[in-house]
Amino acid sequence: MSDDGAGLPPHPPSGNGEVDNSALTYHPAVLARLAVEHAPMALVVLDAQGRVLWANPGFLELVGAAEEVLVNKPLTDKVRMVSWLPIPNQRNAESVSQQWQRIWLASEGIESPKIVLMAEVSPESAPAGVARMLAFVDLRAGQAGELPPTADPHTGLASQWVFEDRMRHAMDRADRHDQCLAVLLIRLDRAEDVRQVYGEPVMQTLLPQISRRLMGTLRTEDSVAYLGDDHWGVLIEHPVSPESLQAAALRCLEAMEAPFKQGRPPLLLTLSIGIAMYPDDGNSTEQLMANAGQALSRASPASHVFHDRSIKRMLSQRMALRSCLQEALLFPDRHFVVVYQPQVDLASGCCVGVEALVRWRHPQRGVLQPVDFLPLVAEMAQMVRLDRWVIEQVIAQHQRWQSEGALSADLRISINLDASLLEPSAFDGRPLDRFLRGMADDLGWLSLEVDGWVLSEQVEGHSLLLRRLARMGVQLVADKLGGGHLDLVRLAMLPIARGKIERELVHGLTDSSAFARQALGALSQCLTALQIDSIVVGVETAEQLKVAQQKGVDQVQGNLLGSPMAACELAVWLGRLPGLKVLPKP
Repeated sequence: MSDDGAGLPPHPPSGNGEVDNSALTYHPAVLARLAVEHAPMALVVLDAQGRVLWANPGFLELVGAAEEVLVNKPLTDKVRMVSWLPIPNQRNAESVSQQWQRIWLASEGIESPKIVLMAEVSPESAPAGVARMLAFVDLRAGQAGELPPTADPHTGLASQWVFEDRMRHAMDRADRHDQCLAVLLIRLDRAEDVRQVYGEPVMQTLLPQISRRLMGTLRTEDSVAYLGDDHWGVLIEHPVSPESLQAAALRCLEAMEAPFKQGRPPLLLTLSIGIAMYPDDGNSTEQLMANAGQALSRASPASHVFHDRSIKRMLSQRMALRSCLQEALLFPDRHFVVVYQPQVDLASGCCVGVEALVRWRHPQRGVLQPVDFLPLVAEMAQMVRLDRWVIEQVIAQHQRWQSEGALSADLRISINLDASLLEPSAFDGRPLDRFLRGMADDLGWLSLEVDGWVLSEQVEGHSLLLRRLARMGVQLVADKLGGGHLDLVRLAMLPIARGKIERELVHGLTDSSAFARQALGALSQCLTALQIDSIVVGVETAEQLKVAQQKGVDQVQGNLLGSPMAACELAVWLGRLPGLKVLPKP
């Protein structure tokens, strides 16, 4: 549409055939179109997913792109904007969505980033599909060759531009490695009160001090940036969990406990923190920052809030579980119990052994399986304490079976150990073999199961200890085979007696799962070639048992044959199960 009014409806003629300008009335839609297409600002309309629905010529010229390149595509695929999320201005009562903010804008169509003003509007009566409209005003021309700042001049921290760039690269890494990351958006509480009482110069001296405390609190690999308007951003990469993020947030809050000696009396300042996790809380830098901002808006002074409200409830439950578990570990005899699950030899049909499994008798939740509490025990660095108690219980039980002359005394008993028990000083400065030798003279009935991946990766570090255990008659079992990378050649260098194929592979043994059947057969053949017996766990159906027999597996374990049971129940099970005998250990 040209500036001379071409394309507008004709003026209504007067009675003498001339155009009567006084009676001229244009259609509102035409006037609206004329306004938006020739407005002295750039406009773009987006849907809820951030895709471009429409852009006026001013915006196309601003970013140097054709309309067909932008429409129906995510705006952030073509245009980069630092400070997309307006940092809430505590000194301004206006809504964030109504504020103009200075940003750096870059795209493939322009030579260098531009400084522009941007405002975001969320129209209440917009047509279906329209979520936001962005308006831009080019602040100044002739910016060629000018680059965004890489550091904030007041705090010395990374600038917003650098922070966003680090976020984009971190997201790419997280996607490649199937990991998570998180953003902490931090706000200085009562900043406006400090300005009013002490003045802006005092605030400018406080900001670097707060920045230094945050830098000293967080890990060196965490990225910290000052985002302006008394806000900081923190980027935390792998490893990331709700627990670790909560710990990081609490450290940041604790870093403010010491007073700042900028006034009389010294100032006590606090922070508020909003936390968002990638990819759960957003799959782009814009969404992640926006959701961290939403979480921050719900945070009260000196507190932290997750964007996902359920995380706080989950953390509260885990903290209660952790406290209860800590008490249980201090008094294991009151809270834990050992049960035994049979292991059957497929060739003879005899029960050749049992695996000792630990259960936690939780006061409110009842008996808990290992998957429900062992990860937390490991997180608390208490696996040595719990495994030591299990070993003591199993040895004492075997001695009782021997004194009673029970059939179960001839069974080999397997105990699953955490790899940390292989460290030389795990048992009060004693290696594992010396600890076991102090517990019993005859250990020819004992098998120790250790993660096969750990064994294959640490051949040099633990080979001497494992050989000493083998000379004592203790069998070594490589656990959790079939679930990931495993160096069988390195594993063959160790005195391994059995390889235990994990339940995830066994549960895939159906007629429609050719891959699982082939993988089981290949793994069984490899173990046979290395003269290592194979045992599969988690056998729940007759079909799984049949496949295990067909693929040459030596032993099986699972609820189909016998569920985990107490020591007294095992004696009854062995005595009454038809067709099943106890095969004396070699």
